[in-house]
Amino acid sequence: MSSRSPILGLAALAATLAVAAPAQAAPFVGRVSTPKAQPRADHGWVITVTARTASGRNLRATAFYQFLFDGQVVSTQYPSPGKRAGTAHRPYGFTGRYRDTLLFPARAAGIPLTLRVVIRVAGKGTVKVDRKIRVRR
Repeated sequence: MSSRSPILGLAALAATLAVAAPAQAAPFVGRVSTPKAQPRADHGWVITVTARTASGRNLRATAFYQFLFDGQVVSTQYPSPGKRAGTAHRPYGFTGRYRDTLLFPARAAGIPLTLRVVIRVAGKGTVKVDRKIRVRR
């Protein structure tokens, strides 16, 4: 028996354990709360976005919105809570949570969309939260 076989055996065991190891939990929890009812055209739809550690501590984060149709991004929008909609041109910075009011145009009525909220925490990564929506008239 050669002196290499115990090393090869340990390498094989280490590879097996690496594959069998459970996946790590996400470095942070990003959530989006929306009303149960679908949004109405030309009416405000209030959403709440949160970024916290698994233990519940608020985190500094940024967020922006992507609207998808048939799996393709058709629009990217930036939150502007407390300001006129459409005036922001970069991801919104917040700590813990924020509320925003989305306003959908009448031309979006009846189209199946996905609202994706992209939440980023420096050094911890990105979480994407998707909600299927269909704007009502």
